[in-house]
Amino acid sequence: MPPVDRFTVSLDTELLAAFDHHITAKGYENRSEAIRDLIRDILTATRLQQGGEPVQAFLNMVCDHRVGDTAKRIRACLRKEGEIVLGTLVETVDTHRDGMTIALRGPSDRVHSLANQLQAMRGVTHGHLSAVPINP
Repeated sequence: MPPVDRFTVSLDTELLAAFDHHITAKGYENRSEAIRDLIRDILTATRLQQGGEPVQAFLNMVCDHRVGDTAKRIRACLRKEGEIVLGTLVETVDTHRDGMTIALRGPSDRVHSLANQLQAMRGVTHGHLSAVPINP
């Protein structure tokens, strides 16, 4: 087992209580395990945004069709990057909005670039990318 370093973190009482509630609900045995996972997630996300490592990703968005030609611009962008787009799922949220999940696979820098382009489009009201490395 590699050496382990200890450090102290100071949090206000309410934040710590909320964190403890969260990690208990997730099934963590202790704070250390939860903090290790948080640190790993942050480091992985940062690494994947910067390099060309292969990833599998899902981009979830909500699009408002009252704003210009949102759907047309999204389709054009997906066609242009067709090599990394595996598929899409669209579901109606309400009369003006659709929820969309786009499955992506490819170099992390291209996947993040496409996700950023789509999320920045006028008419896209919410967006979240979840990417994981593909181990060779």
